Amino acid sequence: MLVPALSIALVMFIGNLSDSGLSDPMIRRPLVMAMFVGLLLGDLKTGLIMGASLEVIFLGMSGIGGAMPSDSMTGSIFGTAFAILNHQGTEVALSLAIPISLLAVFINQLVIFIRGLLLDQFNKFAEEDQIRSIELLHYASIFAGPLVYAIVGFLGIYLGTNSVSALVDAIPSFVMNGLTVLGKVLPALGISLLLNMIYEKGNMIFLLLGFLAASYLKLPLIAIALFGIVIVVVLGAIDKNLLDNKKIAEKRNQQATSIEATSSLEEDFFNE
Repeated sequence: MLVPALSIALVMFIGNLSDSGLSDPMIRRPLVMAMFVGLLLGDLKTGLIMGASLEVIFLGMSGIGGAMPSDSMTGSIFGTAFAILNHQGTEVALSLAIPISLLAVFINQLVIFIRGLLLDQFNKFAEEDQIRSIELLHYASIFAGPLVYAIVGFLGIYLGTNSVSALVDAIPSFVMNGLTVLGKVLPALGISLLLNMIYEKGNMIFLLLGFLAASYLKLPLIAIALFGIVIVVVLGAIDKNLLDNKKIAEKRNQQATSIEATSSLEEDFFNE
C-alpha cells in the first residue's frame, strides 16, 4: 500500500499547490483530480467516471468569502482512491466522498491556522528590513499547506484503506442499496444547486429542450452539448446583429440631431 499512498500524497500536494502557488489553474477540480488518481492507480476509466460524477455534485457549491462549504478536492481524491483500491462501485465511493469532503474542511482551517502563526515573524522581518528572509518565509508558507495535505493523503491511504474496506464489507445489504440509490441522486442534487444559481425564465426552455433530446430522442450527451454550442453561436450572432443595428440607429439619430442643430443655428443667424 506504500506506492498508492505516495501517489495520493503527490496528487494532494499538487492539487493544493495549484491553488496557493500556481494562481489556481483549476486543476484541483474533481474532474481533474479524480483523473490523476485513476491514472496513477492504474484505473483511468474509474477515475474519469468518478471525476465526472463528483464534478456534477460539487458544481453548484462555491465558497462565499472565507467560508468553505466542502473540500471537493480532498473528497474526490479519497473517494476515487477508495473506489479503486477497495474494488467498490462508484455509487458507494460517491457516498464516501461527500462526508470526506465535509470533514476535510478542518484540514483547510488547519492550514490557515499554520499560516496565521507566521504573521508575527513576517512583521519582525519587515521591521528589521530582512527582505530575503521575508521571501524565504513566504515560499515556506506556500509549501506548508500542500505538505499538510500530502501527509494527510499518505496517512489516509496507507492506514485507512483496509479500515474503509472492512467498514464497507460490514455494511448491511439494505444500507448498501440505500447508498447506491443516494449515489445516483447526488448528481441530480448538484445540478439542482447549479440551476438555482443561474435560474432565469428565459433559460428554462433550453433545459426542457435538453431533457426532451435525452429522454425521447435518446441523444448522447456529446450530441446534446454540440447542439447547445450551435444554439449559443446562433443566439450570439443574433445578439451581435441587434447590437450593431442599435449602434447604427443611434449614430444616425446623433447625425440627424446634429444636422437639425446646425440648421437651427443657421436659421437663427440669418434671422438676426
